[in-house]
Amino acid sequence: MRQERSTLLWCTLVMAACSDAPKPAAQAPPPHLASDAAPADLSKLKANIPPPLADTFTPLASLHVEKIPDAPAALMDAAEREEGISRFCYQEYGQKADPKLVGAVALVVTVDDNVIQSVRVGADDWSSKAGSAVNRCLVQKAPQAWRLLPGDHVAAGRYVVQLRFRPS
Repeated sequence: MRQERSTLLWCTLVMAACSDAPKPAAQAPPPHLASDAAPADLSKLKANIPPPLADTFTPLASLHVEKIPDAPAALMDAAEREEGISRFCYQEYGQKADPKLVGAVALVVTVDDNVIQSVRVGADDWSSKAGSAVNRCLVQKAPQAWRLLPGDHVAAGRYVVQLRFRPS
C-alpha cells in the first residue's frame, strides 16, 4: 500500500513537471531550394531502358471444345438407383472433413457394350477443398456400382451425369 502511494506521488510529480516545461518552438518550413537546373527539352534526353523483350504470347490455332451430351434416361436411372454410393462418397470423404460441404460435380461417363467403362470428373464446384476427395471416391466407385438394367440400351459414347450435394 505504501509503495503504491509513493509510486502514485512520483508519477503525479513527473506529470506536473512535464506540463510546466516550455513548449518547443514551431519548426520553420525548410528554405526554398534553389533552382540549379536550367529549363531542359526532355524530348532530347536518352532513356536508359533496356529494349523490350519479344512477345511470348502465341494464340491457339483453334480451340476445339467437345460437347458431351447429357446422360440418357437409362444411365440416369442407374445413377439414381445407386444413389447410396454417391451419398457414401459425399458423407465419408466430404462431410467428415467439412460438415458444411456443398457442391456439384459433372461426371463424364464412358459407356461401351451397354456397360459403364469409366467415370471421370468433367467439372466440379465445391465450397471447400474437401470436395476433391468426394470426386476421387466417385471416380473409383461409380463404375462398379452403376449398372444398366438388362432391358436398357445406351449407345456407346460419353455422357454427362450431374450430381449435387448438400448437408441433409
